[in-house]
Amino acid sequence: MTSGGPIMQSGMLVDGPAGRRFRLVSRPASPSDAGTVVFVHAFAEEMNKSRRMVARTARALAAHGWTVVQTDLHGCGDSAGEFRDATWDAWCSEVRDELVHADRGRPLWLWGHRAGALLAAAAAVEPRPELHLMLWQPALAGAQHLQQFLRLHAGARIVGAQKHTGGPSPLQRLRAGECVEVGGYELAPSLTHGLENARLDLPAGWAGRVVWLELSALDPPALPVPAAQCIARWRQSGVEVDAQVFAGPAFWQTQEIEECDELLHRTVQAIAGSAPAMPRHGGTAQQVPA
Repeated sequence: MTSGGPIMQSGMLVDGPAGRRFRLVSRPASPSDAGTVVFVHAFAEEMNKSRRMVARTARALAAHGWTVVQTDLHGCGDSAGEFRDATWDAWCSEVRDELVHADRGRPLWLWGHRAGALLAAAAAVEPRPELHLMLWQPALAGAQHLQQFLRLHAGARIVGAQKHTGGPSPLQRLRAGECVEVGGYELAPSLTHGLENARLDLPAGWAGRVVWLELSALDPPALPVPAAQCIARWRQSGVEVDAQVFAGPAFWQTQEIEECDELLHRTVQAIAGSAPAMPRHGGTAQQVPA
């Protein structure tokens, strides 16, 4: 497998429904019409932990002829606004806006990571034969994902980082219309209400491919039961799902920044049809049968 060709990258601020947002575009240096990949990042600190892996993968895809668009959603990264200003509806609108700007008729991938998979699926409301989904460790239900994030608040109490008042839980306060601070992030009900009600699903008549890549700490690697059930349900409805599970670090939540070359390799292989040769770091991989 080849390593691909040279690439170009450009960063810019673009106007959006909720304010200006930062967009980084990676593309091949030579003309190519392979298609577009729109990345939808993970939630809060998982986004920051994942930046290196996402950046490496975006460059690898660009080297294989694809235009990759990475956008910081409103209140995140280098985009306008504070995290407390973000709303789920605005985030969905920003993802849809990126789809509108992509070339119609050319292959188009929505690449969602963790909660970004929920946003990607919510934004893909119009079944299009050229629109496909690349899912990295997708969250299946926003309510569960939010509860996992809020456990950071409980953990901070245990180690004494925050004073325990014995009052309502962060989730109870959010449902009552209050903003809460969790793990250094200020959450507003306008964001968490939408996240809590989000579920990973596809619109009726989905015509594109779905590639589901899952990292597992089990030996041998295995999909969690809810993920396997979701995949089976999609396949029964006629959706083409390429599900792969393999060993690798949960880089989006590790204390130190980690990478997974195997994930990069499989992502480029699935989208571009070929991938750069990557060193293998042991472990086994499993193709999830249809």
